[in-house]
Amino acid sequence: MERQGIEGRDVGHGVRDALHRLRQPVRAAITQLQRWRQLSRDRTELSRLSDERLRDIGLSRADVLRESARPFWDDPFKR
Repeated sequence: MERQGIEGRDVGHGVRDALHRLRQPVRAAITQLQRWRQLSRDRTELSRLSDERLRDIGLSRADVLRESARPFWDDPFKR
């Protein structure tokens, strides 16, 4: 037997619709959190490279310090 809401609609159907509408924003939030985590990791790893390795990839210690000082949410690809 189906449970009926106040308006006579199937309660389960309303819940499924609400969950379906939340799916995309939740996925987008998870994706954004993963991106921020990766940016933080990348910046930390970059700061640990030796000056010699930095020269190999065309960066100076000043470039790395500037990049490492950026907040995790400051994504260079979102400009």
